[in-house]
Amino acid sequence: MTTAYAQELRDVKAPVGLPLEFGWGYLFIFLLLVAVGGAVFYWWKKYKNKPAAVPQVDVKPPWIKAFELLAQLQKENLLAQGKMVEYYQRLSDIVRHYIEDRFSIRAPEMTTEEFLLSLQYSPKLNTNQKESLKDFLTCCDMVKFAKYAPPPEEAEKGFGLAKKLVEETKQRREVEK
Repeated sequence: MTTAYAQELRDVKAPVGLPLEFGWGYLFIFLLLVAVGGAVFYWWKKYKNKPAAVPQVDVKPPWIKAFELLAQLQKENLLAQGKMVEYYQRLSDIVRHYIEDRFSIRAPEMTTEEFLLSLQYSPKLNTNQKESLKDFLTCCDMVKFAKYAPPPEEAEKGFGLAKKLVEETKQRREVEK
């Protein structure tokens, strides 16, 4: 038995060499990884401290924006074109957005009644301003919803009330500084 067992044992074989193409594949993968790593490192160094692009924000005061919109509305001359509803809609929107921007009151989302009720006990506008705003918004609602067609003088008066409100609250803002 020992002789048969001894015959089965053989000496250790010499190591087998890898084919030449196999070595080139590893070398190519290694070089590719080094190139990608270098590109990532370069990009990281270049952009790590670069501030992100900040979008430009309109920093105009609310009264400047309101005056610009009022001037644009007047220049469009909607009254002469017979577009009374559009004129009053835009005029009302300008005033409501101005009040929202200036006093942080969500006027554009409120009905006229809700808005006037919220202003009733607010110290942000004086009594005369509240009354003139009430008259102005009531007239706007009459034109927009009740198909009231005011004479041109009344439309100009509404424009004047809007401009006066912005002017008065703008001056008040400058005094507060």
